[in-house]
Parts: sequence; structure tokens; C-alpha cells
Amino acid sequence: MLCSGWPTGGRDQCQGDSGGPLYHNGVLVGVCSFGAGCGQVQFPGVNVRVSRYTAWISSNA
Repeated sequence: MLCSGWPTGGRDQCQGDSGGPLYHNGVLVGVCSFGAGCGQVQFPGVNVRVSRYTAWISSNA
């Protein structure tokens, strides 16, 4: 899992974002999974870490 958002809140994933990409410096690093509300302080969005599935993605692409 990979958390994303701002510790102070205000930026995060929200309803309808599940399955969407999480990029860092133009590289796909995660896929949106779930969160607690939208942009909540101390409750970041939770993503699936793509690097854990690189071998599976390569063999099934």
C-alpha cells in the first residue's frame, strides 16, 4: 500500500477516483484504492503500489 495526500488535508483522492493513477515525477507509482472522506487531515488516500506487481504486469501485457 501507498498513502497519498497532504498531512494538513485539502488534497487527496475522493469518491469516484478508485482505479485512477497516482503519478510521481511522471511515473505511475500507484492505483487509487480507498480513503476516509476527501482531503481529511491525517487520513491520506490509500493506493496499491504498482512496483509490487511489475513482474505480473510485464508477463500479462
